[in-house]
Amino acid sequence: MLSIVMAPFLPGFRGKFNRFLSDVQLLQYLIVFFGLFNLSLCLYEDQVGKFDWRQNYVGKIKFASFDTVSAAKKIIVATEENVVAALNLKSGQILWRRVLEQGCAGRVRIMGGVADGDLVTVSGGVPAIVRAWDLASGHIRNEWTLAEQNPERIEDVMWHIKYGTLHHILPIYHSGVEVTSYDSKTGEKLKTRKVSAPFINEDTMCVLAAPYLACLNGADSLARLFIVHLFDPNAQLQSVTINTIFGAGEQGPYKLELVPGDEPVVSVSADNGQKKRVLNIGDESIPIRNDISGETALYVITAEEGKTLLQTAYKNGAIDIAAVDLLSFSPVPNLSVGLSHNSVQAPTIVASACLRQPKGTGCRHLLSSDDHSIALVQNGRLAWVREEALANIVAVEIMELPMSEREQAIETEFDQKENFDVDGSWDVVSMMIRRICSQANQLRTLLQAVMGFAPPQSNQRADLVRDEFGLHKMIVAVTSPGKIYGIESKRGEIIWQLSVKNVQGFSKTSGKMILYPQRGSRHFPHPPQCALLAADKETGDGVIYTFNPMTGQPLGELTKLGYKVKQSMLLHVATDDFLRPVLVLDTTDVVHVFPETAKATVASVAKNVYLFTADPDIGLLSGFSLSYSTPENLVSHKVWEMMLSTRTQQITDVISKSTIERVHSQGRVLGDRSVLYKYINPNLVAVVTQGVGSTHKNTLNLYLLDVVSGAMVFSVVHKRVRGPFHVVHSENWLVYSYFSEKSRRTEIATLELYEGKTQSNTTAFSSLTTSVVPIVERQAFIFPASIEYLRETITEKGITSKHIMVALAHGGILELPWMLVDPRRPINPEVREEGVIPYMPEIPIQMDAIVNYNQSIARVSGILTSPSGLESTCLVFVHGLDLFYTRVAPSKTFDVLKEDFDYYLIAIVLLALTISSYVTKKLASRKAQKQAWK
Repeated sequence: MLSIVMAPFLPGFRGKFNRFLSDVQLLQYLIVFFGLFNLSLCLYEDQVGKFDWRQNYVGKIKFASFDTVSAAKKIIVATEENVVAALNLKSGQILWRRVLEQGCAGRVRIMGGVADGDLVTVSGGVPAIVRAWDLASGHIRNEWTLAEQNPERIEDVMWHIKYGTLHHILPIYHSGVEVTSYDSKTGEKLKTRKVSAPFINEDTMCVLAAPYLACLNGADSLARLFIVHLFDPNAQLQSVTINTIFGAGEQGPYKLELVPGDEPVVSVSADNGQKKRVLNIGDESIPIRNDISGETALYVITAEEGKTLLQTAYKNGAIDIAAVDLLSFSPVPNLSVGLSHNSVQAPTIVASACLRQPKGTGCRHLLSSDDHSIALVQNGRLAWVREEALANIVAVEIMELPMSEREQAIETEFDQKENFDVDGSWDVVSMMIRRICSQANQLRTLLQAVMGFAPPQSNQRADLVRDEFGLHKMIVAVTSPGKIYGIESKRGEIIWQLSVKNVQGFSKTSGKMILYPQRGSRHFPHPPQCALLAADKETGDGVIYTFNPMTGQPLGELTKLGYKVKQSMLLHVATDDFLRPVLVLDTTDVVHVFPETAKATVASVAKNVYLFTADPDIGLLSGFSLSYSTPENLVSHKVWEMMLSTRTQQITDVISKSTIERVHSQGRVLGDRSVLYKYINPNLVAVVTQGVGSTHKNTLNLYLLDVVSGAMVFSVVHKRVRGPFHVVHSENWLVYSYFSEKSRRTEIATLELYEGKTQSNTTAFSSLTTSVVPIVERQAFIFPASIEYLRETITEKGITSKHIMVALAHGGILELPWMLVDPRRPINPEVREEGVIPYMPEIPIQMDAIVNYNQSIARVSGILTSPSGLESTCLVFVHGLDLFYTRVAPSKTFDVLKEDFDYYLIAIVLLALTISSYVTKKLASRKAQKQAWK
């Protein structure tokens, strides 16, 4: 009966009930959706870029072309750093950038097709990788590989791209030239032809001036220049003698070069490159009988005036681009340009385009300098400049900024070093006089400010002074082409730059130079000074260049040492003018000091000075002492020597501790409240060698060597591992990474050295008297990413916990706590020790520990950490293809109030406590008075 009564109401009830269920389900989804935000960690929007900055670069230009087909005008470039990128034509900013493989596998051999609307590159060698790119976005449209039939002659292969066809050109000795054509988009082989050229041999110098191949055969006056048409089988072989080009009496050796541009033109140099002439290649190759200076860079374009040769000359800071008609060599004034800029030195034109405009023909030239900077000259003026040398930093230091002028005046006022050659009573009088003068100057400044007078101009920028917490500093960076930059750390602005000519690194593979901060900015009125130690390009001998790191002003001429540098060291003591001398050991084991006036200072501490050298070519490690030195003569005495067999291993790296590192605690408290003392040896150096074991497997050898006594402290061998190897050496521990071939993964191993529960010497450490064999704790971990560089954080007092800055291959900079790689992490979870977590083989990568969040850093080559004025904060500078700067706080900012600290609340609380204490004091006194009357 009830069902009959309720039947008319059931459909409405069911509809409401279903809607209720759907609303509940939607509410559940919303709760889950908003709950996900609590699981994410991120930066606030106002924190992005507040304490960090990033700068992107592409490197030295190798190929370039103007994109005049697309709507958005841009410049397509390929660089020596294996980068393909597009630059904004108006500003020079990077529109898109693609970083290819490292080494020979990613080296761009040819770039073409931009004029046809297609970008095609050929990179690598065995095999060659052909890629077709989208000009607008930089995405790869197609990619295919080409197997090289003659891998031993990969450097002789030439490439040419035209109208979507890729030509592979290989000269065959004593036979001819083999030309193979492919479809650049699909990789389909079209045809193969062979052009007869029997004059080609091992000594022939050939350049591709498409569609011709020009070859110079011979080295004397009878040398001949042969010209072969590669794509026309009916074309006749052309030949021109050197006498026809230069005339009689020219001296070799001769050098053949391609003149880049729109037309097939080559140049031949004579008189050791002092003079050259150009040859216009065509149906009838015509030598141009006009001498051109050997230092002049050439480029040929096709304009309304006809074939035009652009001659770029650089002299005394001025750039002169002279345009002449290619055939008659008559000047073309409307295409000639003259300008000057400090950042563009000895430039060459890598791309040029001349367009017809209402006021005449306008040209734009892309210049590439010897110092790797690139610039765009448009309509006779400089549009923009990019400092691409910063993509190749080989040495860097972070220096403190100088004091403000007010602080300098105070420093001068209380300077006690003045000598009046009178009795000591005059010191008080002089201080009183200086105090009165200082007060008078301050009063004058105040009156000028009140009356509206402009203050006197100062040579010091107001923002380039030392701040209260030492967070604002100067980054001094030395680049591989010999250009030095001064970059302020707050915004990354380049303050100054200077070029040191004809210098190079000591090693051709790394190009490493050494930058020594001889004097900081704390010793007013003495200016700060840095010394750059490098090698001369021509002789290979050592050179030293001194400059002011705050202003970039040279403090002397380039000093040629006259000998090759074997080892160098910055002395730990300073002269009377606070200048730390540089010790240099040459290849004959003779010690030199720079400057020479500091020889007496070196001799006074010679008995405590030791040097060590490592020769990777012969595997020799040596230690030297200066104990027999005198103020007149510095003597290096060999103390010990060790030979590592180069047949089974090769020295790849030598890592010592940071000279500015401070160890806060000498021991570690254990779970039973006893102390395990650290083995803190300041003379300990890690020597890394790589070789092949007895079973023909790759091995890694790590030696811990005391470089004063020559004692081997510890050694370990890892089998079936390969590089790249990265090592961090700090305090009493080491962290190093390698790639395990057995497990096919990246691993991190750690070593920690202890003396035991008794300390051998509580005051000082001596490598000559100690006989302690350290206890070595070691452990290995799995790291789920490829590593490019490792560096530890460093603070002023060493109180803050150590973290490891890890540069990942995908572009992230990971801040890895030392706690995660502690070798004392117990396998048994029941073992408890303060500050030690149970062992896990995998090290997790937490996304909130990536200090550069989404600002990827490509090809990291180095990380520099520097202490700030705050003990909690460490400054981090990362360099590679990009630059990145930030600050980290491994133990949080325990000595700084947070940004969102509520000052009003704490002020109100303090005021309330003060009032309440006063009120309670009055009430307590009244109560005591009433009780006394009872």
